Amino acid sequence: MFRYLPNTISELVIFYIIFLGFFLGITLVGDQQTIDYNIQMVILNYVFWFLILSITQGIGWEISNEAGQGTLEQLYMTPYKLWYVLLSRMISTLLINIVTITLLLFAAMFTSQQWLNMDLLSILPILGITLFGVFGLGYAIAGITMILKQVDYILQLFQFVIMGLTFVPITVVPILKFGPFMLGLQLIREIAIRGIAITDIPIGDLIFLIINSFLYFIIGLLCFKKCEQIAKRKGLFGHY
Repeated sequence: MFRYLPNTISELVIFYIIFLGFFLGITLVGDQQTIDYNIQMVILNYVFWFLILSITQGIGWEISNEAGQGTLEQLYMTPYKLWYVLLSRMISTLLINIVTITLLLFAAMFTSQQWLNMDLLSILPILGITLFGVFGLGYAIAGITMILKQVDYILQLFQFVIMGLTFVPITVVPILKFGPFMLGLQLIREIAIRGIAITDIPIGDLIFLIINSFLYFIIGLLCFKKCEQIAKRKGLFGHY
């Protein structure tokens, strides 16, 4: 991030401009009676969208770049299992991007003058459980990328799918509760916007969130292992 500082700054600026587009759109055409709530929803959804993309899409680009540079096979030949290497990368990407996300969050709140309830004791446990399932999505994308190699358009399409999911509350489409990260995002909305604490969340929702995230992590990991087997059988690690 420091070595290619202009690229890092431009990324921040682009995502901030995207937020301004959402913010100005709501300000100009939104319902004035609910405008404060709508702006807070946009801030939270937009930051969460950036967070999900940084984990899932980022690992897809990394695998694609490794393949293009001819280093994917070397990565596979390290003493560590490939799934472990990728998990380490996803966690490190998350920790690094927390700095970027924090800057974007406070810039968005300052611009809109809408301040969320940043109860970290309630938000962080929910966020941690939710992101566990997101890592499963990252594994699935990494596995598909190992086989297809060139997935630029798929990853670009994926970011709009993620945007659509993050901007639709499960109160509007309840079946989305069974999707990845959707319940976790809804609970974070309740904490950050409505000001509830984690102790106010029904225990049934917390149990469902844990099971949901665990299942998506396992499904994503199994998908990755299957794709890894296919890539090994077809000799896809050694050529682009």
